[in-house]
Amino acid sequence: MNHFPSFTALTTVAMAALLALGVATGPAARAATLHITVIGADGRPAADTVVMVQPGTTGQAAAPAPAPGAVVVEQKDFRFVPYVVVVPPGGAVRFVNKDPFDHHIRTLPGGPLGKVAPIKTFEFRLAAGGRHGDTSEPVKLDLPGTILLGCHLHGSMRGHVLVSATPWFAVTDERGRARVEGLPEGAIELKVWHPDQLGEQAPQRLQLGPSLGTEARLDFTPRRRPAPRPASTDPAYGPPGTTN
Repeated sequence: MNHFPSFTALTTVAMAALLALGVATGPAARAATLHITVIGADGRPAADTVVMVQPGTTGQAAAPAPAPGAVVVEQKDFRFVPYVVVVPPGGAVRFVNKDPFDHHIRTLPGGPLGKVAPIKTFEFRLAAGGRHGDTSEPVKLDLPGTILLGCHLHGSMRGHVLVSATPWFAVTDERGRARVEGLPEGAIELKVWHPDQLGEQAPQRLQLGPSLGTEARLDFTPRRRPAPRPASTDPAYGPPGTTN
């Protein structure tokens, strides 16, 4: 009779010992999630806020791979949809016109009083959208920073692109909530950015375990965007004067 334990039994014991000592067995064991709610100075949820997380130490977990292909920004009901998009350096955006009228997309100075130059300038015209919409070529963005989008034909249209220096980012939803996954546990620096801010928001330094919920408060109250208006079949139609 064989009195020696099986290889499977030995492996199970070894794994249990490693876990008891708190030794991680791979990158997945160190992956953590940050849940964050962003509010404005008025205490209301702040939608369309970019959340960026920078780990305090490197080498703990692999950075998330960029999404394949370009991030799509639609022109729909005389709006840029999404209103705010984020890409890593080297990422790209592509524009699709779903409105029944032409749009002439261009970059504009942003920031307080329009003094922040876009990190890349471009402009092109997209014909009125059909079933699938007229589509631009991907626009590659190599440097961190921001771009304010506008339309030469419809002056109220506004959209924003942020190229994040960190690959860990997310954008808050209508309830001001965002989730950043795949983070290494340990010290992190949390930064937020909103298109309406007049200056940089103070960063937070946090200690991240397997999961952490936190809140960030902007030092201003974001403007409330007007509700979208469906595109009309009247060629003379233009969007309302308030920027959206």
